[in-house]
Amino acid sequence: MQVAIRGIGALGEGFSDWDGLRRVLAGGESDAEQVAPRPQLIPANERRRAPLAVRLAVEACSQAVAASGLDAADLACVFTSGLGDTDLTDYMCRELAGERKQLSPTKFHNSVHNAAAGYWTIATDCRQPANSVAGLEQSVPVALLEGVTQCLVENRPVIIAFYDIPTRSALAELFANREAFAAALVITPEDDPAALARLACEVEADPAPQWPQPDLPPALSHSYQYNPAARVLPLLVASTGSLNAEFSLPLSGGTRLQCRVSPTGATPNNPAQEVNP
Repeated sequence: MQVAIRGIGALGEGFSDWDGLRRVLAGGESDAEQVAPRPQLIPANERRRAPLAVRLAVEACSQAVAASGLDAADLACVFTSGLGDTDLTDYMCRELAGERKQLSPTKFHNSVHNAAAGYWTIATDCRQPANSVAGLEQSVPVALLEGVTQCLVENRPVIIAFYDIPTRSALAELFANREAFAAALVITPEDDPAALARLACEVEADPAPQWPQPDLPPALSHSYQYNPAARVLPLLVASTGSLNAEFSLPLSGGTRLQCRVSPTGATPNNPAQEVNP
């Protein structure tokens, strides 16, 4: 299965967009210390109520669509978060364990797993299919497989968003993620002349699939280890290079998603470099 990557968006600790992430990956200085996205796509009143997870996803998608030059209303969507909105999960558990047992309707509304997809499609007037998937650590390959399949079967552009926020309180004991991370890809059918890179994916059997270990700066290394959405970093690292790159992402206990990224201008049949150092 082969598609074109037409636009990329990204934000996290130390970078506020795709250019910033590329600079950090190349060993440059960080351009932001704290992730506080304020996506202009969401009206001000709604933006004030939108939780961090939603704002991360919408901002990353906005960047990717702007880079693609396409209309957001025409894009099918796949949103994925491995942990969901951990702030709201913590809030609801504490409220329900207490004496009041009264949940804020707004917070409950924002706690559902497809909240980000809802904000995005309403803000962009998008009536195309919108899916929200999750697979904990395997959320990235699950979302990639879903998005690439839709793109090819339906012959349509698709945006795939990956996002997770830090865990706090009791949840931090289970998931030690300290940093926010979000990225988004706009993919199109393979023959797109405006492609930034091309992505080939295949599901393969593997009795013990292993995650690649790309050479990352310390802050990104922590995100890659503990933030499920940051498991897309091998693909983003490959997208910054000038050579074909191959890597595999564990899809389940017995399968992997084998990926190959060919930057624009690279010959698809050229030998590929491994993302692993």
